[in-house]
Amino acid sequence: MRSVLIGLLLAWASLTAAAGDTPFAAPIANPLEARVGSMLQFGDHMLRLDIGTSIDLKEVVRDTAVGWLRIGTDVMTYSRLRSDGNFKFPVETTDFFFGFNATWSAPHAPLHARLRLAHISAHLVDGYADDAGVFTRQRPFVYSREFADLIVGWTVGALRPYVGVTYAWARLPRRTEPVIPQAGVDVRLPLTTSLELRGGYDWKLLGVDSRYQGTHAAQLGVFAEMWNGRGILVSAYAYDGRSMHGMFFDQHDSYLGLGVQVQL
Repeated sequence: MRSVLIGLLLAWASLTAAAGDTPFAAPIANPLEARVGSMLQFGDHMLRLDIGTSIDLKEVVRDTAVGWLRIGTDVMTYSRLRSDGNFKFPVETTDFFFGFNATWSAPHAPLHARLRLAHISAHLVDGYADDAGVFTRQRPFVYSREFADLIVGWTVGALRPYVGVTYAWARLPRRTEPVIPQAGVDVRLPLTTSLELRGGYDWKLLGVDSRYQGTHAAQLGVFAEMWNGRGILVSAYAYDGRSMHGMFFDQHDSYLGLGVQVQL
């Protein structure tokens, strides 16, 4: 119940946030971004539910010499649900993300960047328990990370390649490695006045017990604008690598999916 209430509050915050431009657009395929949407994972009878928002709080500077700088906040949840049929989706695990960000765009070049300082924690939920209320497949543990992540991008026509790195200065369990390199590319290609092709590929190198593994996330879909830059994005998804959910950080996930996002 607590997860549902928090999700509803985040959805309300997302819908009431002002739509508009930003110095740095969030990477499309990066799983750890603020979004409102759901995705069905083919083959494993799982459903991912993302509810979150990233809100600009203050424009610090907008100058032809310095560039464009804003500060804001990020609040998100990422939940994994199991499909039990008859439109029943027990929630198995939820990750909670909150923090602050600074986004910057150069004054005379298509260069832009984002720095986030954030906390993420993960929790098993009642949908993961058996009929007796016992977690039989996996015991819960404390998963928590305080970290900074920096991403720098360069727009080239419809493409935006980017590179980044995450550093966690506090983490539980300690088995997770503190440094995560990242790279990817986004594409935003107008099709009509109200339709746009949006896609991306995101790569991370995640380490557990000093063993690193590449994690790949891809997304491709069509965005339909409905009003003032807001609309619906219908996408196909692909994921392969270490799980994005903290409770399963040392497990491997591989799936294709189809989902819908509300773009604000």
